[in-house]
Amino acid sequence: MSLEAPEQAAVTVAHPIPRRYVALGLIVVVIALLGALLVLRQVTGHSNNTAAVETFTPAPASIMASLAHIPATTTDAVGATPVVAAGPITPLTATGSPALWQAAGADGVTRPVVFFYGAEFAPYAAAQRWPVIVALSRFGTFGTVGLMQSSESVAFANTSSFTFWHTTYTSKWINLQTVERYSALNPTGARYTALQTPTYRQAAAVSTYDAAGSTFPLLDIANRYVLAGSSFSPAVLASQSQSQIVGDLAIPTSPITQAIVASANEITATICAVDGQQPAAVCHTRGVSAARAKLRITPSR
Repeated sequence: MSLEAPEQAAVTVAHPIPRRYVALGLIVVVIALLGALLVLRQVTGHSNNTAAVETFTPAPASIMASLAHIPATTTDAVGATPVVAAGPITPLTATGSPALWQAAGADGVTRPVVFFYGAEFAPYAAAQRWPVIVALSRFGTFGTVGLMQSSESVAFANTSSFTFWHTTYTSKWINLQTVERYSALNPTGARYTALQTPTYRQAAAVSTYDAAGSTFPLLDIANRYVLAGSSFSPAVLASQSQSQIVGDLAIPTSPITQAIVASANEITATICAVDGQQPAAVCHTRGVSAARAKLRITPSR
């Protein structure tokens, strides 16, 4: 019995490739590599508009302590004084609603809600976080707050501020709710990266007091007082780092101090109006009393 011869593979005859096709192929490869490098740079770049991943940098304890302990002589001296250099302070307005927004905190205790709706890219939100932090530090304690700058691609670019993304806060008197709707990152150049989504109740506040849903920030004090936008122009903070702004807060005549402290006093006065004027050591200071008089708030719940 004989074995069959193994099947032979077909022999392929090689033909030379014209040089023009080789050159064309090399050009295509080079273009593809350049495109890949461009995408890689866009995703990993350090610019706050082109990075693709949100990072969190905690604010130094020294900065937070300074914001929480502005001398009473400074807050009383400022009161509710308008900022001549940057225009008057835009006050919170009464909603006229009898319904008090309350919610249970992490400890299960129901308290009036202070709601901040912002976006990290927005310069007006960047400006308003300063007095919000100063005011809320009078009623409780921030555990974590991040450093942030507004987008470099909008007006008042790179305004030094903070972010409430991942913020923790405890208080005996109020419950803080925050939403940072968008980050300062714009990896595609078409839109900012979404960060947080408001709850049903938070979304209702936004739709009630900001029909467009695109005003950043919105500050809602228990559904009784609201501020859509910032109380002062971000121009006041131009070209200043967080440390430089904090350092200025010791000077009562500084436009930065007047803007931040006057706004903080007004926010404080509205919170005192919804929490039963507590704590008394905060609500009855001269600076807060001046803000209460300006806003024509009667000290009743």
